[in-house]
Amino acid sequence: MVKCGYTSRNIPSAEFYEKVYHDRLKAKKEGDKKTANTLKLCLNTTYGAMLNKYNPLYDPLMGRSVCISGQLFLTELVMAYLRDCKTIKIINFNTDGVMFSIDEDEMPKIYAINEEWQQRTGFELEEDKIKKIIQKDVNNYIMVPIGELYDKDGKPRWKVKGGYLTYGISAAGAWNINNNAVIVKKALAEYFVKGIPVEKTINECNDIFEFQFIAKAGTKYKEAYHLVNGEKIPVQKVNRVYASKNPIYGKLHKVKASDDSEAKIESLPDHCIIDNDNKLTIDDVDKQFYIEMAHKRINDFLGIKPIEEKKVRKKSMATKKTTETPTSEGMTFLQKLHYLQEFMGDFSWEKDGINRYQSYKYISEKQYKANFKTALKKAGLIWKMETLNYEYIPDVSDKMHMVICNFKGQIIDPETGEREEYLFSGSGADNGDKALYKAVTGGLKYFLAANFNVAEDNDPESDVDEVPKTTYTPPEKREEIKENLLDKAGPATKMQITSLKNALKKLREVDPSQEEFIAKIAEKTENFTHISKESCEKIMIKVGEMIEAAKNGEKEDENA
Repeated sequence: MVKCGYTSRNIPSAEFYEKVYHDRLKAKKEGDKKTANTLKLCLNTTYGAMLNKYNPLYDPLMGRSVCISGQLFLTELVMAYLRDCKTIKIINFNTDGVMFSIDEDEMPKIYAINEEWQQRTGFELEEDKIKKIIQKDVNNYIMVPIGELYDKDGKPRWKVKGGYLTYGISAAGAWNINNNAVIVKKALAEYFVKGIPVEKTINECNDIFEFQFIAKAGTKYKEAYHLVNGEKIPVQKVNRVYASKNPIYGKLHKVKASDDSEAKIESLPDHCIIDNDNKLTIDDVDKQFYIEMAHKRINDFLGIKPIEEKKVRKKSMATKKTTETPTSEGMTFLQKLHYLQEFMGDFSWEKDGINRYQSYKYISEKQYKANFKTALKKAGLIWKMETLNYEYIPDVSDKMHMVICNFKGQIIDPETGEREEYLFSGSGADNGDKALYKAVTGGLKYFLAANFNVAEDNDPESDVDEVPKTTYTPPEKREEIKENLLDKAGPATKMQITSLKNALKKLREVDPSQEEFIAKIAEKTENFTHISKESCEKIMIKVGEMIEAAKNGEKEDENA
């Protein structure tokens, strides 16, 4: 605005605006944050006023000129980077900054380009060196700096931007305060920056205000109500609400003043409980809702799309049965995708594979591939799958290796070139290249099962379709196994850990209030990877007692 003369043509004094700008830079240089931030708010608000038709400074030509010119100036800088630097990778750039990665030995080129650009344009550049960026889009990211994660006062040094991550008073000013589901935003940052599971962050937080939602009905609405047990209960237009475990509590709704039309207040849990008088405790909050919300947002960062539930088609007794197969000729791409799902749903999926060592039946890879190939052909589509990257983990157990792969799959319409992309992953453990093969086939099976809902009850730990278990133990191994069984201090066996997981799963079903107890076990055993045989047996006995107590309507002490 100062360099190019883009202040509003309705401003009383462009010179005074420039003076405020230089006063702000002086305060910032001297470390006077209070003055610098106050003047920054004045400067930014003056820009925003140029695009507000109700403000006396309204001047859309100058306002858009600021934005477009900023983009062009920065694009020129980026093009110079790309021209001279072979290792540069642009992460993002907008009107006032560019983020990139580059080999250290090419940084002198960057500084030379910066210097020439600054001298010619009159702009000044600042530099931040970062360790990594976790980014959903250009407006939602976590920027982790090089060095310590916390400053001397214990405050996080990483920077966050966007509605998924920021809370409290907006750093950009305008008195914008967002304290909705703060615990989810903290859990996301802890997960991406330090690798802490969101379950741990959320379950260990007992500050109820971290879980609040502020439900507002705007000025266009004359009143609001809360659905409680199907009844409309009038409430005030601004309410503090929490996710509730009690299903009688529904969402909050608002009533429009102009035509009495009703709508749900956005972004609220399905089951809300109001607490404007601060009488609730943390025990009244459904923490599982916030955990699921955090996982959904993690998937948004990772580019994992939600799986839409398949609609159940009802057949009418009066409908004439037909054996005609629909043809894909003349269909749009979306119609072909719809028919692909229909064809996949029409197959008779059978558990044609048997794992006698883990005692369960499963849908074989051969059946998955054959049915998918047939459905693609009927829908007039083709499938392409590629491996994006993989992680090789050697010697996970008994000389077996593990491979974790990330894949990109594409369903393509060969007639139009339109395509739908899917990101998914798979893992496999075995010797040599077999682990990689299992990861590829496992990833494809998971993708098909998740997107086409074809693998109901296809669970190794399920008691459905059990088959007799077949094992053979060579004589030379029997004494070794006997010693291992008697070694109570040794690590728990795979069978013991599976039994413990099943017992905890049963406990969760009969007594959902034990979720925190189950999470503690998972945390202390490092997700069931560090637990002795003796400890595993003791926990299973205790969990069994808790299950029986829950069935009898009693409360067992989980701290015992």
